[in-house]
Amino acid sequence: MYATLLSKIDTVLAGVTEVKERFNYPKTKIDKFPAVFFQPAGFTNSFETNAENKKVYRFLMVVIVGTANTTNQNVFGTVLPATVDAIVAAFDANWDGGSIAGHRTTVKIDSGDAWELVQDKDGVVAYAPLNVEIMVLTSV
Repeated sequence: MYATLLSKIDTVLAGVTEVKERFNYPKTKIDKFPAVFFQPAGFTNSFETNAENKKVYRFLMVVIVGTANTTNQNVFGTVLPATVDAIVAAFDANWDGGSIAGHRTTVKIDSGDAWELVQDKDGVVAYAPLNVEIMVLTSV
């Protein structure tokens, strides 16, 4: 299911015009901003009834914006909010409680931690972490 969900997340992000680069693996050099990195963060598994199994897959998603040639005010006041809003809207529009691989699904996306600035070898980047939870209901 992870491969299917990673593909679905990538497809949704591909439709967000604010996102210039996206990847689901650690990357040391980002060429275009805003960029989005997403990776699995674990899952839980529980029986809802004696006929249904609920799995909740968690993903960490990080929106990354380079600060070269711009101001922190622009990054935190315009670029990050617009990108995060567009991502949330895309998940709302594209993940309407339908199904994936024949399983009923729902998605919840919310803010991770505080938005911050980080110094790396290529300069200063701002980032906004998001938590994505995808609930998959399967019949057992």
